[in-house]
Amino acid sequence: MKRKRVLLVTTSYPYGRGEAFVRAELQYLSQCFDEVELVPSFYVPDTVPRPTALPVNLEYANARWGTARHFTVISSFLGGLWRYPWLDDVLRVLRGAHRWVNLKELGRALYRACLFERFLVEQVGKANKEIDIVYFYWMFPEIMGAIRYRDVYQPSLKIVSRGHGGDLYEERRSGRYAGLRRGVLAGIDAVYTISDHGKAYVGREHPMVAPKCFTARLGVDDPGFANAQPQEGAFSLLSCSFVVEEKRLHLIVDAIAHLLEADPSLDIRWTHVGDGELYEQLREYAKSRLEGRADLVFKGYLSQQDLMRLYREQRFDVIVNVSSNEGIPVSLMEASSVGIPMVATDVGGNREIVNESNGVLIPADADIPTIANALLRFHDRASASAYRARARSEWQNNYNAAHNYSRFGQSLADMASGS
Repeated sequence: MKRKRVLLVTTSYPYGRGEAFVRAELQYLSQCFDEVELVPSFYVPDTVPRPTALPVNLEYANARWGTARHFTVISSFLGGLWRYPWLDDVLRVLRGAHRWVNLKELGRALYRACLFERFLVEQVGKANKEIDIVYFYWMFPEIMGAIRYRDVYQPSLKIVSRGHGGDLYEERRSGRYAGLRRGVLAGIDAVYTISDHGKAYVGREHPMVAPKCFTARLGVDDPGFANAQPQEGAFSLLSCSFVVEEKRLHLIVDAIAHLLEADPSLDIRWTHVGDGELYEQLREYAKSRLEGRADLVFKGYLSQQDLMRLYREQRFDVIVNVSSNEGIPVSLMEASSVGIPMVATDVGGNREIVNESNGVLIPADADIPTIANALLRFHDRASASAYRARARSEWQNNYNAAHNYSRFGQSLADMASGS
């Protein structure tokens, strides 16, 4: 029987710290294909990748970021001008705001698409590696290059992409535009959004694409334990995210301060997991408002293994997410899997994992008292215990990696086989 081979294009995985959730999917995807090859689009040379048994192809990243990068960008951009339809994009950009930002975005999309098309030509032609599916973990402009490669060289090739948050929703971009997006969606074989919210967005903005857009949720493995509910001691709050502007972590500081102003006798411990460009700024802000009033624990970056160890060893009352936008946070899936109740803003697909039975969904623009009151609901541990069992049930029903990834992998395998 003919071997089935899939290329999985990531941002940098298995390099760097991001995309940690890819690992959980790979073991199930590998069961559905004879070969899964990882293609990071970026990596830092001389760094050690995270352990993986799968082959890692660095040819595209080396071409994109190598010593001849400037020449590569120019030649690929010029090649993209005659390879891909871009006139409608230019007209759209010129009619809207942020023209210069969006023209640069279109230029980047053209050169990345062209460069990826060349990569596929070399992989199948020079390297003699036949490919059945190119699976983009994010909605990259490189998809356009894969589409043209398919149309010119290999009509049987299938091209699919996930759609998460910032990569999917164009209004979240600085210029509210994603280069070559309409051409990408017109030519792709299937789009798998991680939330029903994302699927509805695609159907609303691109109605012709709706028949080939499906929800395929992410998931996390069964940790095999439950986080123990605190029985006494500090009211234990948790947050887990990159420390970047859109996560709005300063609102958690303000909410804790609000609780303490209303009741100075409250004993509160806030643990934050995650680092990022605003990490030190957040620590200083929390120190300025809460030092001596609350116990502040900044863990920084933790691997998924270390995070699970934290959940096994320490007790938490509630996890809080106050982002301005999301897909569906893996951090909430992880917390749900160990039975930690959730408070989250009603943005993106958050309402698909947080509800009145397992936590509190607050408005996207919730003020500080609203956030504080939502957290305080879990200070009554007797009534909060029921939320914990229902949080675990939410994971079991909707975000169990074994179920979600097995089904997704099989759908890709069926597509590759033409069934």
